[in-house]
Amino acid sequence: MEKTRITIVSVTGIVLFFLANYLCRFLLGFTGVLPSVLIAVLIAAYMGFSVARALKREPLPEERSRALWIYGGFLGALFLAFGVWVFMDTGFDTLTAATLLSHYLPYPAFAHVFLSDRLIRLFLDGNAQA
Repeated sequence: MEKTRITIVSVTGIVLFFLANYLCRFLLGFTGVLPSVLIAVLIAAYMGFSVARALKREPLPEERSRALWIYGGFLGALFLAFGVWVFMDTGFDTLTAATLLSHYLPYPAFAHVFLSDRLIRLFLDGNAQA
């Protein structure tokens, strides 16, 4: 049952990635790395809170790695495919690769931070007070 909950939270994070980026970049017109970082923080906070809320305990290392692999792995494959598409058109460019990495890396990094034991405990303590 916990595998299903972790998978649902991870897939919801992926859906939020698409929706938030569409809203922020195309509808509101914000571009650059800052929106990527802000969206990554918000999605990671959602994931940490949702995992704490769904499990009502700290996730086991297997559960944490499952969430990170589903979320970070899917986004990594997506960014890799986009990078290949860009590089097929323009050729490999180090600056483009660095820009692509700077947009991708906040997502798994902040998810890792917000799924850490310390922040999960913070979310759990907040649930106990409510």
